[in-house]
Amino acid sequence: MLIEIVSSTLTVLGLVLLSAALVMRLVDGSWSRTQAITFEHEGHPYLRWHDHRFRIVEALWSSGSRRRRDRTPAPPPLPPGKDVIIFYQARHPAHWSLEEPHRGSRRIAITGLVCAVVGTVLGFLPG
Repeated sequence: MLIEIVSSTLTVLGLVLLSAALVMRLVDGSWSRTQAITFEHEGHPYLRWHDHRFRIVEALWSSGSRRRRDRTPAPPPLPPGKDVIIFYQARHPAHWSLEEPHRGSRRIAITGLVCAVVGTVLGFLPG
């Protein structure tokens, strides 16, 4: 009886966490990883890269997004001609970040998957 309750609770919790992670990713949109190069134009640091449709995208260094809860200022720009790995939003290529997106949702999805698998396995144990 106790194993059945724990099994069903873990399975439902896992499915809820997996659904929450999926919703988080859908709301945030699709992001792509690419290599950008820094350059300077009229005294301002910029980044230039190719998007997934091979268009050239340029963005001001200070326009990069950071986590909302992170109140630290943007990192200082790299010198012109340096390569940097960035992540850009597929629908809006000029929206970019130095940090990998979806980091929190990946942890939630993994936790949900583990809970769902353990709950399912517990359901098959002899009672």
